[in-house]
Amino acid sequence: MESTKTDSSQKLLVDRVAASRYINKSARLRDLLLYLCQRAFEGPAEEIHEQEIGHKVFGRPPGYDTGSDNIVRVHVSMLRKRLEQYFASEGAREPVIVEIPRGNYTPVFQERPAFLPDAPVIEPAAKPAGDWRIAVLAIIAAIFATSTAVLLLRNTGVNVPADQRGPTVRAFWSQVFHGPQNTDVVVDDAAAALYQELAGRSLALSEYFDRSYLRTMPGDAQAAKMDEATASAIVLHRYSNYSSASFLWKLAQLAGPDASRTNVVLARDHSFHALKSHNTVLLGNQRSNPWIEPFQPRVGLRWLWDKTAGVYYPVDTWAGTEPKVYRNIDAAETHEGYCAISLLPNLGGTGNVLIVSSTGGSALNAAAGFLIDEASMSKLRKRLSASKDNQFPYFESLVRLKGRSSLPQDATVVVSRVVR
Repeated sequence: MESTKTDSSQKLLVDRVAASRYINKSARLRDLLLYLCQRAFEGPAEEIHEQEIGHKVFGRPPGYDTGSDNIVRVHVSMLRKRLEQYFASEGAREPVIVEIPRGNYTPVFQERPAFLPDAPVIEPAAKPAGDWRIAVLAIIAAIFATSTAVLLLRNTGVNVPADQRGPTVRAFWSQVFHGPQNTDVVVDDAAAALYQELAGRSLALSEYFDRSYLRTMPGDAQAAKMDEATASAIVLHRYSNYSSASFLWKLAQLAGPDASRTNVVLARDHSFHALKSHNTVLLGNQRSNPWIEPFQPRVGLRWLWDKTAGVYYPVDTWAGTEPKVYRNIDAAETHEGYCAISLLPNLGGTGNVLIVSSTGGSALNAAAGFLIDEASMSKLRKRLSASKDNQFPYFESLVRLKGRSSLPQDATVVVSRVVR
């Protein structure tokens, strides 16, 4: 019998399965499960083909010969067995099961025939009063669907011609959009950041990637005085900060002819394979975008969370004998913000990674303006002592922003250094 559960409950089920010991130890099986289920959630109108899976999940070229390369069939067969194992043991109490019928690649959600509806159910605790509800409403009021960002980048039609961009700006962005490689723009996961802020703990990339933090979610929710249903709802939402929209709009103007090789993805959908083989733009900080974690040892700037003020602020851990703290200053109605910009090699050494973090939406918008302004980028390159070919070295910088202005001339570079 086909499941009558809502998509929300099905998505939570998929996350639990992906976090189980049967799936999370294999990154390929996990990516395969999440991709197939996401395609199923998008609608049954279009059949999922083997070539599509091979290209999207396993990095095979489009149109590759499936007759001589059976990687999809082998892994789908393994996934079917792991699903059976999960629902026979760890997921024995799940009222709905996930199956991948033979001869098909589309997952099916079905009610478990032997499930007893009158079995004991743990009721959620009474909802406690607290400021976390205000935080939830605030974040929901300032988000946008990631699919909107995809349309922005692919359909904007306002690309600035190459000859109208300054030579320094062209040189910089040629290191982000270049060659036959894809460029992934990974927008921050606002739901993950909010969950960490409310739970009072940080997620490591490993547990974010394999969803293993879902196992500790009940305890985290209890410690934060949240009911488990609310915590689950926060984790389930697929949202990025609204400020990313403006950044993506300006980024779209820079991609030019390389826009067809540019992908916009939410942080929770990114992968280690892509981070090793693609050029990447990472938006957010380590909490909102855990994919920044592998690059932290290469830079000295860190972003810390001030729970009392409800803001993130940068700290330069390489400033000298003592870390230097940069906090927002709010005096005489003048509000300063900061954005950090880093250019680093990707994990495989085959491309480059641009990381942009900020104290807030206005700062991120100002960072976008700074990165496409010829005068600002020329000054930054001189401070970094660029190579003879005018390429930017790998670097990190911190830019202080005056008030809420997004004008490049109101930005001041306070930290700039080459990193190895």
